[in-house]
Amino acid sequence: MSSSSVASGLSPYGGSTASAIRDAREREKKEMSDLNDKLASYIEKVRFLEAQNRKLEADLKMLQGRAGKDTSSIKIIYETELTTAKKVVSDTGRDKEGLERELRKLQEELNEIRKKFEEATRGRADDRLKIDELLVKLSNLEAEINLLKRRIALLEEEITRLKKENMRLQSELQRCKTELDQETLNRIDYQNQVTTLLEEIDFIKRVHDQEIKELQALAARDTTNENREYFKNELANAIRDIRNEYDQMMNANRNDLESWYKMRVQEIQTTSARQNMEQGYAKDEMKRLKTQLTDLRGKLADLEGRNAMLEKQIQELNYQLEDDQRSYEAALNDKDAQIRKLREECQALMVELQMLLDTKQTLDAEIAIYRKMLEGEGNGPGLRQLVEQVVRTTGINEVADTETMRVVKGETSSRVSYTRSAKGNVSIHETSPEGKFIILENTHRSKEEPIGDWKLKRKIDGKREIVYTFPHDFVLRSGKSVKIFARGSGPHMPPESLVFDHDDSFGVGANVQTILYNKEGEERATHIQRSSQTAS
Repeated sequence: MSSSSVASGLSPYGGSTASAIRDAREREKKEMSDLNDKLASYIEKVRFLEAQNRKLEADLKMLQGRAGKDTSSIKIIYETELTTAKKVVSDTGRDKEGLERELRKLQEELNEIRKKFEEATRGRADDRLKIDELLVKLSNLEAEINLLKRRIALLEEEITRLKKENMRLQSELQRCKTELDQETLNRIDYQNQVTTLLEEIDFIKRVHDQEIKELQALAARDTTNENREYFKNELANAIRDIRNEYDQMMNANRNDLESWYKMRVQEIQTTSARQNMEQGYAKDEMKRLKTQLTDLRGKLADLEGRNAMLEKQIQELNYQLEDDQRSYEAALNDKDAQIRKLREECQALMVELQMLLDTKQTLDAEIAIYRKMLEGEGNGPGLRQLVEQVVRTTGINEVADTETMRVVKGETSSRVSYTRSAKGNVSIHETSPEGKFIILENTHRSKEEPIGDWKLKRKIDGKREIVYTFPHDFVLRSGKSVKIFARGSGPHMPPESLVFDHDDSFGVGANVQTILYNKEGEERATHIQRSSQTAS
């Protein structure tokens, strides 16, 4: 791992990925702006078609009053409307193909981003492996440092022991020196004693010589040769015995003194040599231990510096990994939000396309009916039946407009879409986004609708379901509406307003479906509300 990547806080791959994600987001924002423009144009087309539909309804009412007059002008009008509707359908088909191409393109970009994210995830796994390896190395270094610390402690203990041993040896050496001095004094004393003994021997020898001379003088005064010879032999024997005795005594004392002196000198020399050897060994061991301690302290300082550097690298790698993970997760969340948004918009476009197709089918049915009328199959009761059939067909396939609202505040954009449909005269005109009320409307101008025991079911995000049942004898007048309030949200004033006593709200969610069922359980009207929030 290079020091530059660690110092920057972001790996080169993470930087390139972040720049690619930013470019993709800018491109997608531009594409979303284009899609919003296209959606606005589609809404304008839908409103134009609704206006055309209302115009056709007015023309139909006019035809009901005229009963088959001016059929040639009507044929021209409907042929023109048919041509326009076909053109709109073909344009819508082309726009749908373009949107599908855009969707495929966005899907490919999403796949590329997912690949990049997978590569980043693999890089993150590799980084984690490297971090694990560094942690293992760090633990090994820490174990080695602890071992060195223990060895240093043992060496310090050994040094302390050697110091104590050195002090003991020095005290022993001092004691030996004292003993050597004492032995030297003893040797001098013994030498003095030997000298004294030698002097005594010389003195005794002189005394004996003097006695011998005196004896010889006495012997010389004896005139007898035998006596002289006898005394002379006795004197010689005595002198020889005395001399031999003194020689033996002197030799014995000399040998004893010399042997004792040699033994003490050898003992002192041996003790001194041993002490000198032990002291030299202790000095060498002290030098070796001091050198080893210095080396170990240097190694310990190097290992501590390396340990601090590795800990710093691990901390920086953890920070970098967390930053990369947050950036990748944020980018993935943005992409998922954009994909959900595009899917919702595509779904809304599909709904609008379905509305256009339903409108086309209605126009085709009306054109077929008017063609039959123009071909002269009859008027009067047969024409009224055909007109009623057109009215029923239009009522069944009626789809309310889809309203798209975008609110931008800070960095958050909110989009809410509504889809309404009705099979008959009673439709769900409006629902409160906060779940406070629901408004039903009778679109027929002259016919009342008995909706007693009908049920309003409201499904919130496919999980929660709220059901409201109308009173048994409730009738919705023609051209009027009724507002059903949640508990505590409005007054109970039939037939203009009713109150749902079982709940304080009709529910709030991202996907809310409100469905009206008759007594037989048939679906008569629907209102679908979808909302989404994305970070821009």
